[in-house]
Amino acid sequence: MGSVQIHNAERDALQIPDRQAYEHYHEPLGDFGIFNGQLEQGLAGRYANDLAQGIEGWTLEPFAGGTIDRVTGGLAGNWRLRGGQAGMGQGGLAISWKYIPVDEDRDYYASAAFIANDAAATVFLQAFCYTAAKVFIAAANIVNNATPGTSWVRYQRNIGPNGDVAWPANTRYVRIRVVLQFNGALTGAFAYVDDVQFQQLKKTYSPLIRLVSDRISSDATRTFNAGAALLWAGSPITLTLEELGYIWYEYNGVVWGDTINVMAWDIEVFIDGVSDNLIVGGVPVVSNRTPFSMNQRSTLSYAAGPHTLDVRVTDNVGIVQGALIRGSAFYVRVN
Repeated sequence: MGSVQIHNAERDALQIPDRQAYEHYHEPLGDFGIFNGQLEQGLAGRYANDLAQGIEGWTLEPFAGGTIDRVTGGLAGNWRLRGGQAGMGQGGLAISWKYIPVDEDRDYYASAAFIANDAAATVFLQAFCYTAAKVFIAAANIVNNATPGTSWVRYQRNIGPNGDVAWPANTRYVRIRVVLQFNGALTGAFAYVDDVQFQQLKKTYSPLIRLVSDRISSDATRTFNAGAALLWAGSPITLTLEELGYIWYEYNGVVWGDTINVMAWDIEVFIDGVSDNLIVGGVPVVSNRTPFSMNQRSTLSYAAGPHTLDVRVTDNVGIVQGALIRGSAFYVRVN
């Protein structure tokens, strides 16, 4: 890591500041509110190749019988933080040293990547909130007892008046805390975290952050013989919600008549097998492609877990064909 220099007006000299003497870091610091969120720096800002030097910017606290330490295999850089224990029980937690100043009338972005060796291992990402006098108020749970599974999962949240998580009243400072492997019923379970981020959003109002999303694209021509709600192959989207919310979806494509006796056609979006939106079409001209578009929030909200969207076509008589379908879907929080 290179030296950080400041200009001292009284002594007219350049000095290297002592990072540990700082009480606060400006938020955001280089558009990044947590120092050492990738866990690469050892004490005094040095890159540490051994664990004895510790981790700058974080206090590590194991639970009873647990461990919390830094190991290789990081997602961003070489290092990641590990919490767990060889026996049965919980791992540990890490909390950032510095108090980050926040304006509770603004929205902020928090993110961290987690992975575990056991699908049932649980994790937290929290903002510990403090008054102007640095009196603890409460913990805002950004990621609440989640199970990331055995592949890296990035959790992202918007915190603030328009966010997924609200600031407690009178919040003026925050410290970021991660809890790794909180499921005390597991044996030999470890959870890991890397690339912890926190920063102020550039827009005052930004409620539609796309936290989880999926999309499809298919150019193939599909044929729909006379029948009701025939599935458009290539249209299904599987979207896994991390918490209760709505699904905003968009589908576009083209249809046309294959024979002159096609009387009418309908296009519907289904979510988990139930119709959510219907376009009542007209009589498609033979070989003349007619575009369609659906762009809206789901009528109902959906629980955390996987949900499937698809497009279905109904034609009353004759044959309808379709092609060039494009689709996307993403999570929208419940206000």
